[in-house]
Amino acid sequence: MLLNALLAVAVTVSPATPSPEYELAYSHAVQLQQVQASCMKAAGLQYAPDTIVKSVRTETERKALNGDVKAMRDQRGEDGFGVWSEVGESGPKEHPNDKIVNSLPEPKRKVYQAAQDQCFVKAVKTVLGKDVISKEDYENQLDTALTKSAGELDKDVNLARLSKSYASCIKVKGSDKPTEVAQARRKEIIEARTEMAREQGVATTDEERLLIPKATAAQVKSRLKKEIKAALDDLECGADFYAAYEPRLWKIKQKVYAEFGVPFAW
Repeated sequence: MLLNALLAVAVTVSPATPSPEYELAYSHAVQLQQVQASCMKAAGLQYAPDTIVKSVRTETERKALNGDVKAMRDQRGEDGFGVWSEVGESGPKEHPNDKIVNSLPEPKRKVYQAAQDQCFVKAVKTVLGKDVISKEDYENQLDTALTKSAGELDKDVNLARLSKSYASCIKVKGSDKPTEVAQARRKEIIEARTEMAREQGVATTDEERLLIPKATAAQVKSRLKKEIKAALDDLECGADFYAAYEPRLWKIKQKVYAEFGVPFAW
């Protein structure tokens, strides 16, 4: 889709009231922590549950998720695809229980972590009704559910038509499926960042795409500038596609997050 049609794209108004899925995801997340704490206490072990806070997005972020092309353009004009803007940011929030785990000597730590793993499995079964064998298994099931649910969008005739035009415009090689075309340009940026990290010897137990390189402010600024241009060019080709695709993808994600007790910002 060409951005000469951008001004003709209808502005999508994002709901001001949080969705039922937002509330359910939050409730499930709180319950998961409570059950784990109770389970650990029954085992005679201390556990500091995480504080689950309801997060709120900016109006621009919320509109972008709901298919507002102007909001997407404003967002991309600042952060591109949100790849290089992550470099230099603080890492994931530390869990309150990490201090307890890290204070234990190695033998006791292994015993503690084994009990914690068992309590996590119990919590997932109790709160979500899901059978998992570990936290890693839970995360794999979450990823699978997201991929499978989003895959339903590839069967939509209108989205397929829009994605084919969009893919031709940005000259994507290979598949023109909606879910793959939507991530094509962002994936290229992530791969470039990953390669830089790999060359630096950065290692992680997570997927390679999560590798974050060490970079100076000047390096980040230079790469972010290129990323922003790529993201805006991508949107110029994909405005009609994104206006139809993003709201549906966001609804799908909310349902899966609620199902798995993953709190998300509204």
